[in-house]
Amino acid sequence: MTRDLIVVGGGPAGSACARTGAKAGLDVLVIEKQPHPRRKVCAGGFRSGLVDLLDFELSPAIERISCGAHLYAPSGTKVVCTKDMTTGYTAKRSVLDHFLLKKAEEAGAEVTSGVEVIDVTESSEAVTVHCSDGTSHAGKYVVGADGVNSRIARASGIKRQWRDDEIGLCIEAGVPMDQSEILRITHGPYDDDRVCIEIFFGGLQHGYGWCFPKKDEVSMGLGCLMPFAGGLKAAWARFIQKFEERNGVKLDLSTQSAMRVPLKGPIKNTITKRVMLVGDAGGFVSAATGEGIYYAIASGQMAAQTAADIIHGQASGTHEYQTRWKNTIGRQLDVSNFLAGLLFNSEKNMELVIQMAARDDVIRGHMTDLISGLRPYSELRNSIMKRVLAKHARTGISLLR
Repeated sequence: MTRDLIVVGGGPAGSACARTGAKAGLDVLVIEKQPHPRRKVCAGGFRSGLVDLLDFELSPAIERISCGAHLYAPSGTKVVCTKDMTTGYTAKRSVLDHFLLKKAEEAGAEVTSGVEVIDVTESSEAVTVHCSDGTSHAGKYVVGADGVNSRIARASGIKRQWRDDEIGLCIEAGVPMDQSEILRITHGPYDDDRVCIEIFFGGLQHGYGWCFPKKDEVSMGLGCLMPFAGGLKAAWARFIQKFEERNGVKLDLSTQSAMRVPLKGPIKNTITKRVMLVGDAGGFVSAATGEGIYYAIASGQMAAQTAADIIHGQASGTHEYQTRWKNTIGRQLDVSNFLAGLLFNSEKNMELVIQMAARDDVIRGHMTDLISGLRPYSELRNSIMKRVLAKHARTGISLLR
């Protein structure tokens, strides 16, 4: 039996791909190595615009609604970057991923879990995935949605190894916390329960820390590019200590774990004739903010639609997927690399940017839009640079040195 589409990985990218393919009339099989629900190391935040990508209500999986961010400079200066609107959401990945996978099943995709794909062989007529339980499955197309450590990327030859400067290393823990304490620490300036995510610049080069509030826990994390990760454990200990002292809390770090994240934007090539990479497997993560869920879903949907178009005679090959993402999210992710360089090049840059935001409400608004994904990165880059050169010329020169 040859499936139309085999999706390897049941996270947001894979589930979005599977649902889109099934709704387009394809015979879709999802292979996920871990039974859901399962804990996933992730901050669990995403922009408000993500809901516009979906054809169903996401509220059952949402933990908190955010109205912006608290940004902390290396010196400790706090800047509140908010708007009186919904700027984003947070979710527990265990809940979100399970919910999205169920939506793929509802659309008609078949899901097999507890089995890992260990190899891929491709011919002119089909592509076959070989699993850890000895089974094999043939498909017309395979989508690798199996994360930064993608077996599909390696086995297909698309991406055999990441360079250190393409990858971030993060430590993250889901920390239980009373709801009143969460609101005390992260509450926004408005008269409702909207919260602010917290971003902490400094402590290590080319990285930052975070606190993302959920209903009954917070995601605490710290990460940086791999070449600077030698001091990550020590920086993590300092970060946690400062957070505890600042907020008068003691954190339970029993779920602490490490993860790798692609942080240089999409890889140049994400396809073979019958294989497409989506989500983290293809590098679809913002270098400026670390946001990946939005891009995972967008890339997953594009890959599925491309497969459907090929099968239905409306596209000539997987290169259509490459063209589609490059002309849409790819352009914005390219700009995110520029913005990341501006922000994270040094602690000096981090301090300069946050201090500008502290004294300039226009820059502060731009930072709110950047962190929350409210405007395209290309538009924000132009707006930020125009404002910096007009009102903060000396700072701008220092940032670009």
